[in-house]
Amino acid sequence: MDASNIGFSMRHNRYGVNVSRQTPWVERLMKNVRHRLNLLSMSFAQRQRPPIIIAYPDLPSRRSALHKICKELKWELTNAPRINPKLCIRFEDQTEKNTPLPRWLTDAPTHLWNANCRDIRKSTLEQSHVAAFGYGMAVDPTAFTGPMVIKSEFNARHDGKIINGPIADSDKQQHCVYQLNIHNNDETGQYFDYRLVFIHGSIPLAYKKYKAAQSRFTNQCTSAHVVAVNEALDKEEIKFIGTMMHALHVDYAELDALRDAQTGKLFVIDVNPTPWGPPAELPDGEKRIAIQTMAKAFENAINGSNPSNRT
Repeated sequence: MDASNIGFSMRHNRYGVNVSRQTPWVERLMKNVRHRLNLLSMSFAQRQRPPIIIAYPDLPSRRSALHKICKELKWELTNAPRINPKLCIRFEDQTEKNTPLPRWLTDAPTHLWNANCRDIRKSTLEQSHVAAFGYGMAVDPTAFTGPMVIKSEFNARHDGKIINGPIADSDKQQHCVYQLNIHNNDETGQYFDYRLVFIHGSIPLAYKKYKAAQSRFTNQCTSAHVVAVNEALDKEEIKFIGTMMHALHVDYAELDALRDAQTGKLFVIDVNPTPWGPPAELPDGEKRIAIQTMAKAFENAINGSNPSNRT
């Protein structure tokens, strides 16, 4: 693999992390110094080198859920080659993931999560949703009559808006999808999303995130709290989500889901394999519980899964 394609050296880095050459050198230095000091501290506390998770190609931010999970477990998190990692995971913050995985990663005798999760466009998600749930959210904007939502194909744009259909074929926008206007409000009229944490076949954690009407298509919340998974989803929906994630080759991600108040149907509208979290609006005590819950589920999933079962 040509290391220049991804912007950092592929030299064996036994104790640090690989940081893009586009990052200022002082910041690159500080990231490595901080990483090595944390590794030294964990090794001293555990009297041995801690278990290792390799996330590749991106180095997870300290704001990422994966970073917080590893910190809770006291495991090393790096994007550099290591001997005998506990887990390897494709961690690429792009809607279409095109970075080839190097041999040192794919040949590692361990678990490799999200290896083939290369396409999380809204249209790809729609196909998997229909196959799993038996229904979807896409509409033909040239034939649909009434309010519908237009949004970007690509993740993290938060650019949804309501338009009225039908529209002329010449008015259809490229790289956008047209969807049902899902009435995701509760009995008080407040809009809410479910954020679901998916870890290797299970959903150990769910959040309920409330939003103002004018910002319902953004990432801005007015409040959030942890809810019981069986309060957010029924058993059949959990099964359908598992089927959908298998089709998308997802082992680890956070999902955004809406429940339509008029039909009761659940719609999974977004899949993010590189999530930040827990939500900033979550009370501090619940943030702590959420991180502990994710860490325990992560550890159990790794210890209970077979390295040969790579999706």
